[in-house]
Order: sequence, then C-alpha cells, then structure tokens
Amino acid sequence: MTLANALADLEPKPPRVLTLDIETSPALAYVWGLFDQNVGITQIVEPSRMLCFAAKWLGEKQTHFYSEHHDSKRTMVKAIWDMLNEADIVVGYNHARFDIPHINREFLLAGLVPPSPSQNIDLLSVMRRNFKLMSNKLGYVTSAVGLDTKLETGGQSLWNDVLQGDEKAWAKFRKYNIQDVVITEQLFTLLAPWTKSPHAGLWSGSMSCCYSCGSQSLAPHGLTRTKSAAFPLVQCFDCGVWSRVLKSGQTRPA
Repeated sequence: MTLANALADLEPKPPRVLTLDIETSPALAYVWGLFDQNVGITQIVEPSRMLCFAAKWLGEKQTHFYSEHHDSKRTMVKAIWDMLNEADIVVGYNHARFDIPHINREFLLAGLVPPSPSQNIDLLSVMRRNFKLMSNKLGYVTSAVGLDTKLETGGQSLWNDVLQGDEKAWAKFRKYNIQDVVITEQLFTLLAPWTKSPHAGLWSGSMSCCYSCGSQSLAPHGLTRTKSAAFPLVQCFDCGVWSRVLKSGQTRPA
C-alpha cells in the first residue's frame, strides 16, 4: 500500500483528550546560607526530576498513575510517552510551561524521540485571558467555581518523606497527584465555552459543526461583526459556545 492510499483510508474519529499532571523533586545543592543565594552549577548535587504523573482520558473513569517508586523510572517515562503519543489534545494547568518541558527532558535523557504532535489547552492561560479572580492557583479557582479542590499536602515535609521512600507519604502523594488531574478535567469541562480549543471538525470531518464540542445543534443569533466584515452568529445548544459562520459554511470562534 502506498502512502497516498494509506492516508486516503484514514477515517474521522473523536479526538483523544488527555488531562495530565506531574510532580517533581526539588533540586539539591550545596549552599552557604539561607537568604538571597546564587547557586552555581558546581553546587548542584542532584537536579530536579519527575517523581510521578497522573493522567486521565476524557470520557473514561480510570485515572492512571505511575511513579519512580511504584514503577521503574523507565516504565514511568515510557508510559507517559505512550499516552502523549496517542493524545490529540493535552489539557493541564500551567502544563505548557511546566509539565511538558519537564516531561520532554525525561524523554531526552531516556533517549526517546518526541511523541506525535498534539494540541495543548492550558487552563491557566484560559483563566488569565478571560477572568480576574483574586488568585489563579488551581485550588483557589476550583473552590471559587464550586468544584472539588486540591488536597492538602502539609507542605515541603511531604516531599521530604516521599524522597525518603516513606510508604504513607507516597500514598498521600498519589492521592494528591490524582486529585489534581480529576479537578483539572472538571475545570476543563466547565471552561469549554471560554476555551479557544482546536476545531472539533478536524476530527469529525465536518467543519460546519460547533468548533468546541462537534455538535450539529446550532441556533442562529443574527450577525456578529468584525471591523471590516459581518458573519452569521450561531450558538451551540450542547456546550453554549458561540461561533461565526463563514461563506463556506465552516464555523470559527466568534
């Protein structure tokens, strides 16, 4: 089969949406004091590393968890590589600037090539772009909007115990990591009308659907105008997202 034939046989399917969160270790270094320290490279004893991750596929009940404690480091890194390689959209909270670069470092050090490309939806960016809450910390946001919230960790002492291999600490760490993924997915669902997500038609094969959820149930609401053009305005019955309709019939964010 030629490449052209193989590509022609591809069928539209719903996007695989993965919500993830990682936990990392602090870097260890020799320092000469407690205040206003400049740490040089030669003072580093052990750099930061990924300790564990939790991840959940949208629409599935199970939240996956891997760690260097419960699994081998190689198993943990390969597991998150496999999930990212399968994902079409990756959801997180500040994951674009924190989690993904840490994960990519682990891939590099493990000798792995990049996973297949995916779209990132960073909910911290969504919050900063659309709202003005007193804090954009995940726990504050989820509490403010009436969702479940983050578990208390007890601070640095939990990380200290985890790094010593304490089983009770790791059990608490696991619950904390999984809870972050669960509430992030809940927040993603709530913020869907505010999120400039990739067009769902890229997976369904119909670009005339709701760009956010893929629904065909769209209600007309007159016109929406830019500085130089006017477009029909529709709203999705299912998720509430507003779209403008191009002359081709394709929808775009309003």
